[in-house]
Amino acid sequence: MPVFEYRCKDCGRRVSLLIGMTAQPDDEKCPHCQSKNLIKLVSRVQRFRTEDQRVEHAADSIEGMSDPESSSAMRERVKELGKALDDDMSDEMEEMFEMDVEAGDE
Repeated sequence: MPVFEYRCKDCGRRVSLLIGMTAQPDDEKCPHCQSKNLIKLVSRVQRFRTEDQRVEHAADSIEGMSDPESSSAMRERVKELGKALDDDMSDEMEEMFEMDVEAGDE
């Protein structure tokens, strides 16, 4: 089954959906807000790797970096690790970073 990428017009998120060959065009909906208001995107070719390969790649790239200079650099590193582990923790992470900024830890 092919994977298609969409942009949700309601919540603005980019989503990848596994679409069956017999699916009707209006079967797709955003997994985040359940909207059917999606725009089909032209997606890049993906190279599929195992979770171990993704974690190893993320660890190698992080290992070569120095300590993060800002909270935004740290955000990017945490996002990369989350993607490698198939664990989208963007919302929780943003809340954590916002609490740090409000506390003056920037």
